[in-house]
Amino acid sequence: MSDTIKPLIDQGENAQVEFKSADVRPESVARELVAFANTLGGTLLIGVDDDGSISGIHTASLDEWVANISRNNIMPALQVEVSHTVIADKTVCAVTVPKGRDKPYQTLDGKYWLRVGSTNRMATKEELSRLFQQAGLVHFDTAPVADTGIEGIDFRLVDHYYRTYYETAFLDLSEDEQQSLLLNADILTELEGKQVTTVGGLLMFGKQPQRRLPHSAIMFAVFKGNDITDDLADKKEVQGTLPDLIDKTVALLQLFMPNPSTIEGTRRSETILIPLKVLREAVVNAVAHRDYSLSQRKIQVHVFSDRIEITSPGKLANTLTLDKIRYGNSAPRNIFLMKYLDNLRYFDGLGRGIPMMLKLMQERICFEEIGELFRVTLRFA
Repeated sequence: MSDTIKPLIDQGENAQVEFKSADVRPESVARELVAFANTLGGTLLIGVDDDGSISGIHTASLDEWVANISRNNIMPALQVEVSHTVIADKTVCAVTVPKGRDKPYQTLDGKYWLRVGSTNRMATKEELSRLFQQAGLVHFDTAPVADTGIEGIDFRLVDHYYRTYYETAFLDLSEDEQQSLLLNADILTELEGKQVTTVGGLLMFGKQPQRRLPHSAIMFAVFKGNDITDDLADKKEVQGTLPDLIDKTVALLQLFMPNPSTIEGTRRSETILIPLKVLREAVVNAVAHRDYSLSQRKIQVHVFSDRIEITSPGKLANTLTLDKIRYGNSAPRNIFLMKYLDNLRYFDGLGRGIPMMLKLMQERICFEEIGELFRVTLRFA
């Protein structure tokens, strides 16, 4: 154990390591555990001073003390691992905190803490919203959009949707019936006594969704090489409703993706580098699963000479991991959007998309979490 703890001490406090002396107070320990659990997890070393010197602990009952704090001073209770190691004849207690599954966690005083660098700070309103989203407790796609109204909804799109999938002629309904349908379908909602559109309602049926949600656009770029610093061949901002974004982006990928060909006898044979169903699945996933509460980021679709990168804002939702998604596990972040895109036949909701992509692409596909981003890389060879 000392082989793993000593290097942690040597590297100093950081985003996943914190030092505390033996006389640390329970509320301070609770704050550290909550911050780690709400972020990426980490290790709390008790018996190590701020400067990295080892002062050691002086009680054998520290395990029970820490366990009581994790059960009684944190909501919901947190499961941690406590171990001891002896370094230079002094005992250090290591508390290993996993990335929380039941987050967001809070201390008894009702505060939600996050780990930022080597310090802790309370979560902002936006960060707290994302924590609740990640836990599947709230869904941002049904949140209200301020300064909008029923006039921002394209009734023709709503009519087409309800005629196609529910055999309901929306345009033939009375004004009151239309309003009632939009409210019950979560396309409209109430905000401060007024009817406004929801995020999902605007994204699916809005006249100009990017006027109120500019970050919902997709940035599409083609590079003359294999690096983002290479010259641009083309650049576009794709706008429209989510179905528009999907269809336009897939069309652009087909247009700009290389199509190598060979001559067989007297005929040319073209090679499809990436199957259309893979391109479509990757774009649909980016649009359907991105975190729309991250208002400073857009989906990025980059075409390089050797690959395509599709990067969407937001980590994997809820308890999903990079390993789990490979086997068809899903935990939707945007329940509203998933329902409507499912009805529009953009996916079947059975979790088959990523296993299909893996089967067709083999080693030429890569999934990554990069900070608050999720990236899919599709290699041509």
